[in-house]
Amino acid sequence: MVNGLQLLDLLRETENKMLHLHRAIDRVSSEPDFKESVSVLTVVVRDYQLQLDKMKQALGKIEIGGQQQQQQQQQQGHNTEIH
Repeated sequence: MVNGLQLLDLLRETENKMLHLHRAIDRVSSEPDFKESVSVLTVVVRDYQLQLDKMKQALGKIEIGGQQQQQQQQQQGHNTEIH
């Protein structure tokens, strides 16, 4: 299982790879000999974007889960103080 920090590292790594791919696409897109390469790179960028979106959703769920756990602990603390 991946924890939040590992997921954040994967997210950053994927964003860096996408940045490099965007730069590569920009450089070769004007070259007629590289049309096929541009098409392949564009597909790869889309795949990375899907991965990024999934990681961001998963990271959001981890944060929400952590907040819910804190709220439950606070409620349990209040319940024990009342009794």
